[in-house]
Amino acid sequence: MMKMETDKIMDETNSNSQPFTTTMLYDPVRKKESSPTFQVERDTCLTYFSQWNETDQVDFVEQLLSRMCHYQHGHIDAFLKPMLQRDFISLLPSKLCLH
Repeated sequence: MMKMETDKIMDETNSNSQPFTTTMLYDPVRKKESSPTFQVERDTCLTYFSQWNETDQVDFVEQLLSRMCHYQHGHIDAFLKPMLQRDFISLLPSKLCLH
């Protein structure tokens, strides 16, 4: 089961006997500091990743992506867009570039 990054806020001002819960999407402005344990584990994973061949790296990333939520996919998309843009003018034959 996927876990989405959300914050739940209890509203005690509700007049009903049951508390009212509001779910807010994760706010990237409130980014938390990574724990030292996470940093060590991340570095270990990156060391393994760099030792794998390209096929294994792609498989690993596909497995990671399949476990991520929609919000995380949006972050990955924004990160990758600039990397995937191409300068198609430089790929044209030089004769076409002069016109």
